[in-house]
Amino acid sequence: MTGMNVKYILFAAVVVLWPGGIYAQAPRQPASSEILQKIDKLNVLGSVLYFAAHPDDENTGFIAFMANERKYETFYLSLTRGDGGQNLIGPEMRELLGMIRTRELLQARRIDGGKQYFTRANDFGYSKNPEETMEVWDREAVLADAVWIIRKTRPDVIVTRFPPDARAGHGHHTASAMLAAEAFEAAGDPDKFPGQLKYVKTWKPKRLMWNISMWSVRNREEYVRNAGNYIKLDIGKYNPRLGSSYGEMAARSRSMHKSQGFGAVGSRGTDVEYFEHVKGEKAGSDLLDGVNTKWDRVEGAGHIPGLIDALKKEFDAENPSAAIPALLRVRAAISALPDSYWKGVKQAETEALVGDMLGLYLEAVAGRSLYTPGQSFDISLEAINRSGYPVILKSWSGPFARADSVVNRELKENEGFKTGFASVVPWDQPMSQPYWLTRDIGYAGLFEVDDQQQIGIPENAPAAIVNMQLSVGGTELSCKVPVVFKKRDPVRGEVYEPVVISPPVYTSLGNDVYMFKDDKPRTLTVTVTAAEDNRKGRVRLKLAPGWKSAPAHADFDIAGRGGTQTVRFVVTPPAKTGEGEVVAIAEINGDEFDRGLGVIDYEHIPRQVYFPQSKGRLVRLDLATKGHRIGYIHGAGDAVPASLQEVGYQVTILEDRDIEPHALKDFDAVILGVRAYNTRPALLQKQAVLLEYVNQGGNLIVQYNTGIEQPGAAPGPYPFDISRERVSVEDAEVRILDPQSPVLTGPNKITAADFDGWVQERGLYFPANWDERYKVVISSNDPGGAPLDSGILYARYGKGYYIYSSLSWFRELPAGVPGAYRLFVNLISLGK
Repeated sequence: MTGMNVKYILFAAVVVLWPGGIYAQAPRQPASSEILQKIDKLNVLGSVLYFAAHPDDENTGFIAFMANERKYETFYLSLTRGDGGQNLIGPEMRELLGMIRTRELLQARRIDGGKQYFTRANDFGYSKNPEETMEVWDREAVLADAVWIIRKTRPDVIVTRFPPDARAGHGHHTASAMLAAEAFEAAGDPDKFPGQLKYVKTWKPKRLMWNISMWSVRNREEYVRNAGNYIKLDIGKYNPRLGSSYGEMAARSRSMHKSQGFGAVGSRGTDVEYFEHVKGEKAGSDLLDGVNTKWDRVEGAGHIPGLIDALKKEFDAENPSAAIPALLRVRAAISALPDSYWKGVKQAETEALVGDMLGLYLEAVAGRSLYTPGQSFDISLEAINRSGYPVILKSWSGPFARADSVVNRELKENEGFKTGFASVVPWDQPMSQPYWLTRDIGYAGLFEVDDQQQIGIPENAPAAIVNMQLSVGGTELSCKVPVVFKKRDPVRGEVYEPVVISPPVYTSLGNDVYMFKDDKPRTLTVTVTAAEDNRKGRVRLKLAPGWKSAPAHADFDIAGRGGTQTVRFVVTPPAKTGEGEVVAIAEINGDEFDRGLGVIDYEHIPRQVYFPQSKGRLVRLDLATKGHRIGYIHGAGDAVPASLQEVGYQVTILEDRDIEPHALKDFDAVILGVRAYNTRPALLQKQAVLLEYVNQGGNLIVQYNTGIEQPGAAPGPYPFDISRERVSVEDAEVRILDPQSPVLTGPNKITAADFDGWVQERGLYFPANWDERYKVVISSNDPGGAPLDSGILYARYGKGYYIYSSLSWFRELPAGVPGAYRLFVNLISLGK
């Protein structure tokens, strides 16, 4: 028996009571109309894979239609987790933003009915062409992941969001279409990535299509000329069972992408999507033309549709459990089939329906949300059968290899059964770190994942699972129930959180980056937090060569769980400029721990806990500053204020009500965060106040914005436009246009070397068509691109200076890029 067939049997033998990745939230019992929808789905054996680059690239209307109207297995493969985007709801960036966007995608799929997968590709930010993208990502590795997902999900049709050329508008987009075409062929070739065949079989989809976006059609004439070759699909229908049009469902799904600001308005009525043939057999009038989506595609399954029809006839919306015998006959018939992909899928669907039709509620709740290896793990179980159909709870087995507990308890209608037990977390139990973040990849293109079977799944499996053995009408079922933590919130009510396994202590540094403006020592603080009672040990700093700390180590003794102790170390930098790393390490009985505790908690997604390495960047630079007081007006989330405080500035965060002449006059500079005009509608109403501040001698620094929608609005005293042009290559050449400009001469002398070591990109949304009263300082461009001279525009206005900069300060300053600090300080210092 092959490894794949074993997998199918295991998949079919248990009821899994959580969809992948979204178990840590309140369970929802489907209504009778939804159960009927699921019964109909049992008779459909078709599948579609949607293929794109980022969270929010997917067509949620198409996914909703295919999953709910056509009732196909519908998957979305996002090559990345969206780590390189911007965050409109909080300060999290890069990998933490990727965690948020992963959960947002899972919430979207919970609404539209799709299933979510990823590759190991890291979203490293905007890319102008697929060549750069493929080089950074490692083309062959991402192709292997895409092939793995195709072999695993076995889609009949693959649909791309983007075309494989410049019309896609982003190197990642273009690369996704190119990789889809390659993976379409490679998935069916046994000589491609043969190591995967230990777990899956080769698979060749019927066809590859492109879901045409109107913005990627060059002109109306091109569209009309080719329209006859397009497959048309009206996805605007209304589903009375679900009480929603697919346009409305799509809007609710897309509105889960809150960190991107993609709240959407639902649509009703006809909504036609268009699809162009790319590879495989051409379709006539429908995407799945020529695909057998009925049970006779499975050997020996010709009798099953009749059993499902009988089940549907016996289904009573007022008493769903009355049809359980008919459902169990369907299950038995599927179980008797030869092992296959569709056997596994449909077996899982029938067993989920058993729980739905019984109104079965099974729950395992831990005493708290966080445990460490060796700790006792208290769990409360609840089982209730909310139907009159006979169910027996035969036994349960706890997490961490705890022995079965025999119960043989009949679950009578609406009579709850509750019990509790304790287990022990094994000493070798791994911590609950997101599996793709176990190693720091920095700005590399690929997350490191060693376990082939983890590749592609959205998130880790639950840290602990209780297995409950049931007998339903004489049929035995094994139910896997994730252990969760549940609490009462005075505002939100019942709140679910995941249970996580944690190190016994955490260390955290005060900063992510430490900037040493000269060779003088400074104090670094390390906070040690106990995750359990009575933690004693010592903490030390692991420093880069040339850096020194005193003391060499310090003892800590923390009595209670959650208690903290702060230790101070005096760190002396080397005499010369340079960079290094510092790691805070706690030692307990010879074991070392260098992880902190992080929590991401927003209402629209389940709470996430992670354990980042407790490390920081040390930067020794020569930096002169002028001015002292900064007023900062946040836009989208960024960490620039903390970066400025790190080099000695006093930063005051300004709200809209604070933007008044009397409040601004004492600031040496006022700085607007990224996309401030886009995210703060009231800011344009304060424009006259900001410009009067400049007129009276202030420095106003405006970081990049996208196009400002208000007609006639201009962010500066003199006109300019905002383009979509970028310099996406972080080490693209920077040419100095005006060496004598005060921006480049003081208080820090800026040279080409100050543009070394920049991260992710040079800049984005460069100004165009600027008034001649603005001066330019530097020029840069991506390879093969036209020079962009407007990375910094500045103009004298009255007694002060107005500066608009599209350089990516929000990435460079938090990353500790020395030259970025020196140049940004010069902007602050203009005229001082």
